[in-house]
Amino acid sequence: MKGQGPLDQIKVLVTRGNEGSSDTGALIEKEGGVPILVPLLHFQPHIDAWETSLRNAIHTYEWIVFTSKNGVKFFLEGLNRLGIPLSSYAGKFAVVGSKTEEVCQSHGIPVSFVPDQFTGEDFAGEFLSKMKPSGSVLIPKGNLARDVIATELASAGVPCQEWIVYDTVLPDESVVQLKDLIQKEQVDVITFTSSSTVHHFMKVIEEYSLHDQIRGVPIACIGPITKKTAEKYGLHVNICPEIYTVNEMVNEMKSFISSR
Repeated sequence: MKGQGPLDQIKVLVTRGNEGSSDTGALIEKEGGVPILVPLLHFQPHIDAWETSLRNAIHTYEWIVFTSKNGVKFFLEGLNRLGIPLSSYAGKFAVVGSKTEEVCQSHGIPVSFVPDQFTGEDFAGEFLSKMKPSGSVLIPKGNLARDVIATELASAGVPCQEWIVYDTVLPDESVVQLKDLIQKEQVDVITFTSSSTVHHFMKVIEEYSLHDQIRGVPIACIGPITKKTAEKYGLHVNICPEIYTVNEMVNEMKSFISSR
């Protein structure tokens, strides 16, 4: 129950998209915290003329690499839209993280490679050294996702094509909700699960000059890339677990609150 755990009545801002935010909120609530769900990400299909070339080219890729759960979801939607059965692809699949691997498995997609560390840089290095790809690679991704994997693979001489399968946008209704929360200083901890959540959060902060209201508010991030993005905006990240999961972020949050 709220108020009966390590996060006793701590108001935690959850900025991730609608998908997954309720699970994050449940974890926070279980520890006595008060989750405040303000999704700063909305995902929608990205459709352009290039994708039609996949009808005849999907079989030419040796590997398909997924960097996120949404990459899997919108990749499958794209195949369905193009009338391409998944079974027509005879190559192999690789993913960046365990959660993405789970989504693949739930859709019957066999995963042949997962790196030990879940960042694009780690993926590229391990993938090249362990899998030694000899053919081309397709990377379904979002419009705001980094291109580090494609860049690293191309530098190593591996032909690589990125397919933008979804767009990440900032919901209008969340802008108003976030502005009101920050103005009234109703948040005790701010959480970020991706660089996109940081960018969208700071867009609102800068638009309404709310820097003073967030000064001193503890920041929790998942992963070193998200942390680095937050720090570029001048935010001080207090919580960043070594294992890049929401569960570990909440565990670190509990330790941080207990130590204050």
